[in-house]
Amino acid sequence: MRLRSTLRGLLAATVLVVLAPATPAWAHSKLLSSDPADGATVSTPLTAVSLTFNEGVQQQFSTVVVTGADGQSYVDGTPRVVDRTLSQAVRALPAGEVTVAWRTVSADGHPVEGRFAFTNATPGAASPAPAAAPGPAADAGPGPDRRPWPLAGGALAVALVGGALLWRRWRRRSAGAPRM
Repeated sequence: MRLRSTLRGLLAATVLVVLAPATPAWAHSKLLSSDPADGATVSTPLTAVSLTFNEGVQQQFSTVVVTGADGQSYVDGTPRVVDRTLSQAVRALPAGEVTVAWRTVSADGHPVEGRFAFTNATPGAASPAPAAAPGPAADAGPGPDRRPWPLAGGALAVALVGGALLWRRWRRRSAGAPRM
């Protein structure tokens, strides 16, 4: 009887893990501001873009991609985190719209991402070349979070339930077999 109630509990827990929707956490880092700001027009040469968050972010998991209207990346080196600010050095930007796509990890371990754009109107900036047709890997920006943890957890729970059922079946068969 005890095994049966244990199996029922395990099966119920498995159903909850696999079928229950994930709820969002409210304590993740949020982008408070950027320099340049989203939608701004820049008229002086930039050496970096900066993103300021409401809490610290982890440098080792941070990515910033700065793309000109020509589709080329203009990042120079790796991003750097100081306190709550994530900065990315950039090479001379072409005239026109510049897109900044970013991805980082909050202090609580959850990934956050976003993008914004500004216009580069720096005197003497080169006009962007016509953009080529995008290929399969043309979007160098961060993509959606595709971690397999929920699926792996559900598969593990199903495997545990299956293993428990097989063990129960084996115990029943061996209990009925003559002992030596």
